Amino acid sequence: MNNKHIINHLLNNKKMKKSLLFAAALTILFAGCQKNDEKDDKVKELEVEFTLEKIEALPYGEPVNLSGSFTGTTAVSKAVFSGAKKAEDGTFTVVGEGQEGTIDGTVASVEFFADSQEIDAIEVVLSSADASKKFYFDAPMVTGEPKGDVWFNDVVALYPDNIVKNNKNCPEEFPTPNTGAGSDTKSFFSMHGVKVNGKIEHILSLNELLAVDGKNASFCFLNALQNTENNVIFGSQRGYMFSIMKASSLGGGTTGRQCDLYQYGEHQIKDENIDLNFTMNRYRGSWSGKDYKEELFKEIDRIFLNLKSPKTNLEKIKAFYALGEIQRKLDNSTLGEEENPTNFGGSTFLRKWNNAGDKATKAPTEQYRAGDYIIFRSERKKEGEENPRYYYGIMQIVQFEYDDSKCFVEKDGKRYIDREKAKDLFMKPVYLDIKTQCEIAE
Repeated sequence: MNNKHIINHLLNNKKMKKSLLFAAALTILFAGCQKNDEKDDKVKELEVEFTLEKIEALPYGEPVNLSGSFTGTTAVSKAVFSGAKKAEDGTFTVVGEGQEGTIDGTVASVEFFADSQEIDAIEVVLSSADASKKFYFDAPMVTGEPKGDVWFNDVVALYPDNIVKNNKNCPEEFPTPNTGAGSDTKSFFSMHGVKVNGKIEHILSLNELLAVDGKNASFCFLNALQNTENNVIFGSQRGYMFSIMKASSLGGGTTGRQCDLYQYGEHQIKDENIDLNFTMNRYRGSWSGKDYKEELFKEIDRIFLNLKSPKTNLEKIKAFYALGEIQRKLDNSTLGEEENPTNFGGSTFLRKWNNAGDKATKAPTEQYRAGDYIIFRSERKKEGEENPRYYYGIMQIVQFEYDDSKCFVEKDGKRYIDREKAKDLFMKPVYLDIKTQCEIAE
């Protein structure tokens, strides 16, 4: 071997040694990282034992008190209860969301909501600092089914629409029967929702409702001024109001939204499609003086303020149950209560002002304002079911953008909403915060 070959051989060996050393270093580093990761991932087992009291039943979506006691050498600081499913081999899989309980001495308890129909066991995780221990207990199968869904929106805006022109009220512009302009103004609310472009919507326009012939339409926000078929101005009633969607109410003599009920093309809002058994009740704040029912108002206020916008299935279940407090306290006759039953009652329309027209025989009286609550109820009955289902919602009036008192005038000893000034109320929004139960969308 000549000198050149010898030098190249030595150089190659040197490079190989460096490569081997580098690879070995990487291996050691990687192994060290693995050991550190394994050490970090390993959770210390809490030295504790736990016994859960017998569970009698787990109704879906209703609270059940779960409680148990623990013994051990380490204090327990946290307890999380979750619904689980037991496999044939005896292993468990969590199928519900974790629900944090409370610790009182050596007792861990929780107001537990069954949030999956697959639940047949309960997982309890007790922890303290970086140590924890899991326990599994058999449980009765969940009974019942989801009762409904919820919809929360704190920035709703509804607009009292102008007269919608059509063949009846404007034949010179629409000479052909069953034709008209339609409207994209958001004037309507649906408690149970309407599918629009593949998405369930609750705030709707006339055009969106017409596309489904009024399906699930609950109420309309409007400015009562005139009959929108013959354009006759009302004498006794005038101004903002909420009206249910029955033809007899929406198109009534002092409501005047006949233009919304008109047939446009092949479509029309029909009584057989709307949220037919829908009613509303107002609950006024202290401004109303002797009509202020303090205890009732504060109870509704408490329910409303405790409702937070739900994101998970468990949060929706809890929100649905919390809204059910309205039924259990204000309308428990629907639950079969026989001893001093409460009845919701309710109206088919709610005017902001009563007797605000120039021909009214009584002085105008304000019925609600910003800060007040409106509670509504929808009664639904599915085919084959003996008893109806009831759904409840709370709506707080946040703000009327336009001060309707600017529309009042005084003349001949009477105070009323002026006919011309009343036109300023059109297309001025009311802002609402709505939290409601609803049916599960199909």
